[in-house]
Amino acid sequence: MIEVKHATLQYTTFTRAQGVNGVIRDFFKRRKQQVTAVADVSFTIREGEMVGLIGRNGAGKTTLVKLLTGILPLAQGTIVIDQTLPNERRPQFLKQIGVLLGQRSQLIWDLPPIDTYDMLAALYELGAEQYHARLNWLCEQLAATDLIYLPVRKLSLGQRVKCELIAVLLHEPKYLFLDEPTLGLDLVTQKAIYKILRAENQQNKTTIVTTSHYVKDMEQLADRLLILNQGALIFDDDCDQLVNNLVTRKLFDVEYLAKGQIVKVTWSAAELFSKVVELEPENILTIKQRGVSLEELISQLIEEAR
Repeated sequence: MIEVKHATLQYTTFTRAQGVNGVIRDFFKRRKQQVTAVADVSFTIREGEMVGLIGRNGAGKTTLVKLLTGILPLAQGTIVIDQTLPNERRPQFLKQIGVLLGQRSQLIWDLPPIDTYDMLAALYELGAEQYHARLNWLCEQLAATDLIYLPVRKLSLGQRVKCELIAVLLHEPKYLFLDEPTLGLDLVTQKAIYKILRAENQQNKTTIVTTSHYVKDMEQLADRLLILNQGALIFDDDCDQLVNNLVTRKLFDVEYLAKGQIVKVTWSAAELFSKVVELEPENILTIKQRGVSLEELISQLIEEAR
């Protein structure tokens, strides 16, 4: 179980002054700025859950994953995973997690992935039979049997991500943390990744936490959604609950005349009732009601939080 209580992380950055005089002043005295990356976040993830972390760029998704995996130390609050503090980086804890961070590779550029897998098998103390059975199954699921014998530098982005995922899953981690796992990938590779992660969750009860700003990833890889905005948690519920909100939230596509030009806008119900009274009735051409897409709903939640 993952328990996060009032997790907060701030860091110091420096503001850059404009112009030559500003550059000279910065040379002698730089102005500091305190930035809150994660702001008083609390939640609990049960074993076997598939959870999605979603939000705009800079919302704090990757930072939160780094806190959960012990890469970054926690400034305030507590994070406990199976009665262990992640930032202590105990060997037993590290053997239970798998981490895929963006495009950061643990494969060696000039060597084939199989060399990295052999090294990882030794580090995780996998038996030969267990290691080869697991490797063969992962390669078969991701259609990567031939890829693992090619130098990493000769692999395409999609092929490298497949090989990275094999490295992350090789030791059958209890907790899997994925940061933007499908970024820049083609649809075929995306589907292969969705399939194997769902299988891993169902067969081994692996707890999977995935960050993304793509709603499609969340639809495929999450049963529960955490939405972050500017480091704060603004939504924590099952995906079904978010989908139910699509029924109650409606949008209206409106066309009207303004200075002889046709203007097309999309308004919420509240905006419609407040703005339509400002228009002359004869200038209103059409008003069409439609449902809110999942992307639009998430954007609305973020805007409301702001």
